Amino acid sequence: MTEKTRKAIKELLWDSSITEDDFLKMLDSGIRPDGFDRIWAERRAIEGMRYYDLIEIVGLKRIARDWKILKKSIRNKTRVKGIDYVLRKYNIPAAG
Repeated sequence: MTEKTRKAIKELLWDSSITEDDFLKMLDSGIRPDGFDRIWAERRAIEGMRYYDLIEIVGLKRIARDWKILKKSIRNKTRVKGIDYVLRKYNIPAAG
């Protein structure tokens, strides 16, 4: 993990005891430290990361996989519109 990636995740998790490594594991495997899961991690990243960090760390394929669930719970509607646009632009189908 690069220092830039570690810093972006650390900034995202400023109020949590979850480590940067655990956060990445949650995105990959769905582990549940402290009761949190993959959907929580993706939602937190969408709401709190800068766009380019989000794309680099989480990735569009992961977001697309869970977009139907995530979209309903994202509070920032500008982010929702932005993610919808990017998924359409790059023709990445959201899971049904």
